Amino acid sequence: MTRTNGVALLLLGTLALTGCSAHANAETTVRLTGLARLAAVSGSGAPVMVAPRAGATTDDLRAALLSDADIPGGGFTPVAVATSHNGKVSIGGGSFPGCPALEPMTTDQTVSAAVTYAKGAMGPYLTDAVVRFPAGQATEALKALRSTTTDCKSFEQQLAGITVRFTLAATSLPAGLGDEAVGLRMTGTTDIGVSVTADIVAARRGDYVLWLNDTAIGTDSAGLAASLAPAAAKRCTASLPGC
Repeated sequence: MTRTNGVALLLLGTLALTGCSAHANAETTVRLTGLARLAAVSGSGAPVMVAPRAGATTDDLRAALLSDADIPGGGFTPVAVATSHNGKVSIGGGSFPGCPALEPMTTDQTVSAAVTYAKGAMGPYLTDAVVRFPAGQATEALKALRSTTTDCKSFEQQLAGITVRFTLAATSLPAGLGDEAVGLRMTGTTDIGVSVTADIVAARRGDYVLWLNDTAIGTDSAGLAASLAPAAAKRCTASLPGC
């Protein structure tokens, strides 16, 4: 493996992997596989997944998540799945000091579920998440995310020890995703010739927010998140009352 490919893998391990903070009663750590294992042994700071506490089924939102069979073209395999009865879920890279509005929109009052799929070492990686907010709070989460195109349309981020310079721009989305929706494209460049592209789609349906993001190194993921958003909305409606 060349140095460039190795750095690319670490970047993806830090940016694309979904992590879940430990529930107060969580005991079982999901086995690290593939890129997650590489990131963990490299010390890149990719978060470790934890399973929900035993018996926490009342607030289990996993039925609303897309399966690998829903992703066109095939070849995607799950990297990790987690459900958080409460507590923060890191969606798409965890901490973004250069753009705080991109940090996890979950709080100690939200309930959430997330899954990440990978297609090859260099991606794309697809994260699908469902977050249920206390009444009225989902609107503020979407407002904060929408503000990124003006408040931090360009920023720098340290990933796997490499400085990545990101630009943010709004993207168009399919109609009918929910009460409101936000589409973003993050384009990242580095001094070592490695580029990162990530698309983010967030749609509010009542007190739920559906989140999709796809991330790839050096390639355009061709709007995978946006193309899957209607299926995600349909699955949520069929699975969760009020979505």
